[in-house]
Amino acid sequence: QIPADSHEIESAEKEGVTIRDRVQTIEFKGDKGKLSCIRCAPTQPGKPDSNGISWPVKVVGAVPLELEFKRAFVAIGQKGMFKEDQKKFNFSLTNRGTIAVDESMRTSIPGIYAAGDAATGPSTVVDAMASGRQSAKAVHRQLTSHREFSAEKDIHTSRPVDIDFQKISKQIPFQARCIMPEIEPAKRKLNFKEVATGLTESQALSETARCLQCGVCSECLECVDACGDIGAINHHEPYEEMIENTGVIIIADPSMAPPVKGEDVIRAYGPRAAKQDVYAMFIRGFAAAASGLVSLGGSSQRPKGHGTSFTTPDQGLSRNIRVGVFACKCNDSLGWLPEMTHYIDGLKNMEHIVHAQVVRAACTPEGSLDILRTIREKGITRVLLASCVCCPLNFVCSACTDQKSRLKEALFTATGISRSMVETCNMRGEVLRLIKKDADMAMEKFVGLINRSVERSRRLKALPALARNYNFTTAVIGESEAAVNSARTLADAGFDVFLFGANNTQPAEMKAHPNIHFFADASVKSISGTIGDFHISFETGDFFQTLPVGAVIVGETSRKNIKYIHQKDLPSMTITSGRQKSGISGIPYSLPGATSIPGLFLADPPDMHVSKLKKGAAAAIQAASIMPRGPRQSKGFTVVIDKIICRGCGRCLHMCPYQAITLMPNDIQGWYASVDEALCKGCGNCISVCPSSAADSPYRNQGFLERIIEELLV
Repeated sequence: QIPADSHEIESAEKEGVTIRDRVQTIEFKGDKGKLSCIRCAPTQPGKPDSNGISWPVKVVGAVPLELEFKRAFVAIGQKGMFKEDQKKFNFSLTNRGTIAVDESMRTSIPGIYAAGDAATGPSTVVDAMASGRQSAKAVHRQLTSHREFSAEKDIHTSRPVDIDFQKISKQIPFQARCIMPEIEPAKRKLNFKEVATGLTESQALSETARCLQCGVCSECLECVDACGDIGAINHHEPYEEMIENTGVIIIADPSMAPPVKGEDVIRAYGPRAAKQDVYAMFIRGFAAAASGLVSLGGSSQRPKGHGTSFTTPDQGLSRNIRVGVFACKCNDSLGWLPEMTHYIDGLKNMEHIVHAQVVRAACTPEGSLDILRTIREKGITRVLLASCVCCPLNFVCSACTDQKSRLKEALFTATGISRSMVETCNMRGEVLRLIKKDADMAMEKFVGLINRSVERSRRLKALPALARNYNFTTAVIGESEAAVNSARTLADAGFDVFLFGANNTQPAEMKAHPNIHFFADASVKSISGTIGDFHISFETGDFFQTLPVGAVIVGETSRKNIKYIHQKDLPSMTITSGRQKSGISGIPYSLPGATSIPGLFLADPPDMHVSKLKKGAAAAIQAASIMPRGPRQSKGFTVVIDKIICRGCGRCLHMCPYQAITLMPNDIQGWYASVDEALCKGCGNCISVCPSSAADSPYRNQGFLERIIEELLV
């Protein structure tokens, strides 16, 4: 119960210190101004207070004891140094013997301030320093009324006192701190040398890693200094309650489930006994989304028949090349060199460059608006953005961050700025991170990166404009519980459904459904085509026909028996759907229920411990999600194939996991490969197997790589 760390008690005992516990000093005794003994009273733990601390109380009737000492150090620190009957000044005191001050550290006498232990009582050195800074700011305000130290500014740079911060999670594994090396007791007991010798480098690194494991904000306020220029941090932002109107609520986290029930409250999690399988979680989430779609089925009109999905027309690239360079300092979070600013300023003398400037933070509203305003005012037709953004394309990859997405959203959404006119380079990742380690290397890389990017900006090309026919009907093949539920879910949501069954009896609940057309006793022979433009070939009795659909959902039995024909006169293939597993390579990732054919889904994917109803609903929502509700944009660069040198060997066709390549006849009665830009993901698998180098990247092509190698060798 001694209020000291255990290692302090242990160290004291090793140095020969005798510890007498359960006693309280009540009197110092001596003769002629010299201490001779200390009078102590025995104590015992008292009743616990509101904080659970059992403060000691004297034992009633116990006989005090006297201990002989020549010197005594009073270090208990419970009271201040001032006494009412001994004070030499007229300022007010507290009952603890400290100077009474207000929130600005002012005493009761105008013009006199107090700080540290004299005002707050015994505390830590850090608290004393903070108290001194607070009183100094108060004095500064009184003497100058400077804005920097106004009350409005202080509220953002001081720790909040009325907020309950998140507690450190108990699930974090405990890791003991490193033991501080100390001088041996025999050597330290007779001198005043520092006992602790300090941690080694490896111990210090281990300690810093250990201390950061909690992940809870400690209110150190370093983020305030880092973002002070743009004011992005406000530790005193008040709590706010908002009301959102919605037709459906989907709860994915059981710990956040509100105590409300109803048909419009959908839970996307399984029972507590369910295994933690990420694929099963996906299925439950898809099924919950499908339920929400059905619940909101009457809120909007679903597309019917067929139509064309196309990209928003690009304004194109002007033949007049006017380059604008914008270099972002990333709010100085990683540092910035004055030489970099001078180099950017010097770019204005280069050919085609009409503007060059350094932006403090391009991802802030002020920064992005400044860039847009400059582009419009100076008629810039090519933009070089050197920031944290890697590419200007309309998709999110694993390298994207909130800042990158926010900046791209601000530049390209309803602004008239085309993505095809912007060249980006990741200066934060390639240059700024090196400043603190090697400033010279950072500057060298900065110059090289800017020069290369400027040259590429002069040669920008327009992004491809895609047009694609879409059929808005979904074919469901099979009569399993999962397949039937897929059809029912889509139909209830307002989509047209073709249901193919081997039996002549239509499920009773679907007979009167206006959105379902049942093909009784139908035998599906093959599936061809791809997303938005599938063709289902089937027989009903002696009648053979082919129907176009936009998406296909197949049951497990149908998947094994029905062949998929990628292109006429080419060998057919079995529909496959692989699931990634630990230790097994060569299986591309796909969402549960998806297949290697875009737009074709499984109603009952195997090896997933979820009910068949949820599997069917999950397949339905995936089929519904591919139906376009408006123009679709090109999301990236696709592979290009030079039809003049293509041999038509078909290796790329077999290698492509997205069915994006077909064979087309050429002028010499042969074949060449053609890429469907709406399906191509730009993965480059086809480039790696092309024997004639006909398949290539549109920008970083074979010639580009050969030129790099030549430069390196020279």
